[in-house]
Amino acid sequence: MANHLSGMPLWAVLLFLATFLYSIFFITKPVKRAALDAGLTPQKSKRIQIGIFIFYLVYLAYVSVLSLKGTFDVNSLPPRVMVWAGMPLLLILFVFVGNTRLFKKLLRAITLDSLIALHIFRLLGIFFILIYFYHLLPARFAFAAGLGDIITAILAIPVARIVVKKNPWREAAVYAWNIFGILDIIDLLIIAVITGANGNLREMTVFPFVWFPAFAPATILFLHAAVFRKLSQLKDIENGNKK
Repeated sequence: MANHLSGMPLWAVLLFLATFLYSIFFITKPVKRAALDAGLTPQKSKRIQIGIFIFYLVYLAYVSVLSLKGTFDVNSLPPRVMVWAGMPLLLILFVFVGNTRLFKKLLRAITLDSLIALHIFRLLGIFFILIYFYHLLPARFAFAAGLGDIITAILAIPVARIVVKKNPWREAAVYAWNIFGILDIIDLLIIAVITGANGNLREMTVFPFVWFPAFAPATILFLHAAVFRKLSQLKDIENGNKK
């Protein structure tokens, strides 16, 4: 089992675990707020928040067990972590969660700026660069992943403020930011497949940094898709008011 653990120092591993889990909790906070705004009781809103957090805990536990068994620690195309973890989560989010009545109700209630500000959690991308400095990731992958996430996270703050202030070009800003965030993930996945084929991404297949490829692409793409759906909702409301 020890052979499938990260080569990073213990302090970095513990810091990653703590910040990663807090990031999931951070994502659930505006969902709880949306549930309250949608007219749900405080108790039910809290249950939704806890339910999301528990779902991800169970999912990450599943990923961790497979990782510690060495399931992902092999050179394969496509990478096993995407087949066994990334794709299942993507299907759960887009096919099941995104089509539920509850999700649609929460999406109507949540504010666009809250959906955008959620992406501050992508500051976790700094760990890619940190891992590189310990010579455990190639520079091309580490900086593409790290800088893309950090830029998206930092830009989320001014874009959310532009939305709150109802700036005339807020829609263009949101579209540009959202497309940038999506392209960043797509570009990263392409680089990961190319780089991983050479066996250079082992750190992304062992515990705990396997959480990155298992959790991030599917969750981030789902959140970006939610932004587009929210924009569409707001347009429909605006067009309805004009009639």
